[in-house]
Amino acid sequence: MESAEPTNYDYQKLHGQGESAADHVVGLVPRGGRILELGAGPGSITRRLANEAGCRVTAVELMDSFLPHLLPHSERVVQANLNDVNWPSAVGEGARFDAIVAADVLEHLERPADLIRTCQTMLESGGTLIVSLPHIGHCVIHACLMDEDFEYREWGLLDATHIRFFGLRNMQNLIADAGFKVVDVRFVSRMPEDTEYADRWRNAPGDLKAAVMKNPFALVYQCVLRAVPVSAPGEALNIMDQAVHRPTVTAMMRVNRVLKRILSERLYSACRRMYGVVSHK
Repeated sequence: MESAEPTNYDYQKLHGQGESAADHVVGLVPRGGRILELGAGPGSITRRLANEAGCRVTAVELMDSFLPHLLPHSERVVQANLNDVNWPSAVGEGARFDAIVAADVLEHLERPADLIRTCQTMLESGGTLIVSLPHIGHCVIHACLMDEDFEYREWGLLDATHIRFFGLRNMQNLIADAGFKVVDVRFVSRMPEDTEYADRWRNAPGDLKAAVMKNPFALVYQCVLRAVPVSAPGEALNIMDQAVHRPTVTAMMRVNRVLKRILSERLYSACRRMYGVVSHK
């Protein structure tokens, strides 16, 4: 366990599910590259960037309690508030990176587009921006709205610390408005029964479920994007043109579904934390 004070659970690992957003992020970074990781938290991704991808990481994080956990895996740790327009000065004038990672960070910021624009000045020629964002259009959110209960929780799609929400078109526009273009798209898909709002979906009217599931992106839980400046070679991808693969349901996921029906969500999460991986991402 990386931190005694995580702010979020790694939902995919906690629930015995498949490839997570973190897996895609680590897979997209340049091997051995110099990486700027924004909002690194207690280092769940930082550790993987260093150990699995051989990257040299400069980690930017605000919380005092997380900084000691970042030190063993980082070339440098910078304490800064990403909502402060002066955060780049803490990283250093003229600092350049092969990739900048903002994994499940932008939804917590007041002006995420401003941060992305700033990133363009901190990339090496040929550098890339890697972003992961939760998808507010997942089918379970429709079930929550139908129940008139936009219920914030400690983690997940409606994390209580989220102040921005993104559909896929909003993600595309966010990247484009900041002077970047999307060149790679990875979806993390989850069946509604395997999310934190499984109970809402189970109790939703059948006609609502049928209508919502007509959306080809109804199962997209998170979206991971790789973007480059618009002046870089190559064509831009339209997120809405990309195919979504239906997630594989494992035996562990079926067991988790049964447990969720028997236990309350709070008790279920407590039991899973005893055996699962707890992290910020």
